[in-house]
Amino acid sequence: MESDFSRFSKLKDICDVEISQELSSTEKKKEYIRQTGSSTAHRVGNVEVECAYGNMNLEKILADIICG
Repeated sequence: MESDFSRFSKLKDICDVEISQELSSTEKKKEYIRQTGSSTAHRVGNVEVECAYGNMNLEKILADIICG
């Protein structure tokens, strides 16, 4: 049986993410999700976390994650 946390192994470490400063704020958010593989699950080195925001707007969620 697959663990609830098995999806983390597929995530890219956010320290390895490179986002062009020439992109608009919206494009930066989309690029972050494309590169990391998730808007709610994140991996930093050996630390893996999942953020649950309920009914919060995606723009607000990503603003909390990415200082843009």
